[in-house]
Amino acid sequence: MRIILAAMLCCLTLVAQAKERVITKEQLIDKVEGFWMGQMLGNYIGFPFENLYIDEAIPLLVDKVFTADYDGSPELMINRTDHRGHIPFVTATVRGAFSDDDTDIEFVTLHAVERYGLDITYPEITEAWMTHINDFIWVANREARNLMDKGFVAPDTGRKENNKHWFQIDPQLVNEIWSAFYPGMVEQATERALWGARITNDDWGTHPTIAYGAMISAAFFESDVNKLMKIAVKSVPRKGPFAEGMRDVIRWHKKHDDWRTTRQLIHDKYYAYKRGSVEAPVSVVSSLVNGLTGMMAILYGEGDYLKTVGIATSAGYDCDNQAATTGGLIGVMRGMSGIGEEAVELMTTMPKWYDWDEPFNDMYVNMTRDEIALRTPISEIVQRTVAVAEEAIRSNGGRMEMKDGEIVYVIASDIP
Repeated sequence: MRIILAAMLCCLTLVAQAKERVITKEQLIDKVEGFWMGQMLGNYIGFPFENLYIDEAIPLLVDKVFTADYDGSPELMINRTDHRGHIPFVTATVRGAFSDDDTDIEFVTLHAVERYGLDITYPEITEAWMTHINDFIWVANREARNLMDKGFVAPDTGRKENNKHWFQIDPQLVNEIWSAFYPGMVEQATERALWGARITNDDWGTHPTIAYGAMISAAFFESDVNKLMKIAVKSVPRKGPFAEGMRDVIRWHKKHDDWRTTRQLIHDKYYAYKRGSVEAPVSVVSSLVNGLTGMMAILYGEGDYLKTVGIATSAGYDCDNQAATTGGLIGVMRGMSGIGEEAVELMTTMPKWYDWDEPFNDMYVNMTRDEIALRTPISEIVQRTVAVAEEAIRSNGGRMEMKDGEIVYVIASDIP
């Protein structure tokens, strides 16, 4: 009897895992566009305040690109001495969105996957890093790249014994693209996101990357942030400070209406976390506190793009990264068509001296990655990402069909 029941449960599990979900090509393009645009705008909203607020959150909700309006708040700490505090001038000068590590390493991954395929190996991605990624990288990324010059090949470049920054934020902000490659295929998205995370990180330092990977992949079909958080919790190894932190954030969110209360609770417990033999090194760019404030922003943002990005930024720490990652998630969830008029307006009115006809002038300007085109239309990046996703859909049991005169994708999805 027990054998029969076990067999029945196994069959039910397989059926659940093989549930087909349908998305039109137009919808997929819209969501992938939201993914890229959402990351870019979030990056620029958070940029002026990157690494400035640690013990306390920013005293106001930052939900717009830095302008002279913030000069009316002299008590604010702002990165005024470099390009981070002058986004309107930079975008006007380069005539488009400009590259940063929140998006440009994913751009390298796109190039590498186009060359080697979705089953790209560690030696191949190491070669891609050594070709394209040489400057404008920090902490774990920088250490991994230095190790490559010494002959190390990923994942040895991320191991604790080799990379002293194995616990830092890096992988959660450069591996979101795997979820865009695997829409609705959570297991594949998280497996490949973890694969990418191990280039630079180890142990629980990879766990936020897994969580975001699961949520962004699921967000192609799921718009309830509470359900997305449950999917994230399920995807991450149960033991470890990040898993514990996610459970805390969910509990605190239910108990406290004000996100600032939860932010302080995160800081008090996890900025200097220690439990038994597990100790999280204190760092403004730690994957732990940054990952958890991003999770907090997703819950309190309730699916609204600017509210989510605003909380992610105002929570402080390495805030442009949380703003970019959560912005990409909400961009997938809502699609570019549903990201909100205010967000789209920020993307078109960002330049100092004029407005664009299209968000970010439909142009991604690469100022940071070697041997990659200087100027690439964002619409082209979106189409190339969709092309890779089509390959992933077919290779994982899905298919393309014509329905009512339009192309649809039937995805073998494992979203709970």
